[in-house]
Amino acid sequence: MKAMAKFNKILVPLDGSSNSIRGLDRAIEIAKESDAEITGFYVFHLPLLAGVKYTQKMKDDAQEKAVKAIGPAMRRTEKAGATFKYKTGGGHTGAEIVNFAKKGKFDMIVIGARGMGGAKEAFLGSTSNYVMHKTKIPVLVVK
Repeated sequence: MKAMAKFNKILVPLDGSSNSIRGLDRAIEIAKESDAEITGFYVFHLPLLAGVKYTQKMKDDAQEKAVKAIGPAMRRTEKAGATFKYKTGGGHTGAEIVNFAKKGKFDMIVIGARGMGGAKEAFLGSTSNYVMHKTKIPVLVVK
């Protein structure tokens, strides 16, 4: 008899970092226990400056980054025997995650984050912080 809540849909924001993979690994464990489906979510950073023209090269670079973040996550999840879907969004990372989680009726959001460190970790930390405060869905921050 397992006392754990039943999760059907787990959202895992991915950014290609080892932190986000740590989050994914935890999500895989949970997914396997409750037969849940994992959705990897990658947010494109679109230039915020109004005057910036979004060039093809920028689009290609962004696409390549997304593939680098999603590809390994997909292989890792499937190899572990869990179900993986993926979606991408564009804009403010935290807001995109919160909106997508709500629209998709996810049971849980699992974010890999780390305390102190470089800009990337600070960014992930602030994203997980934002998501925790703005969503009503349970958030697991994996350190």
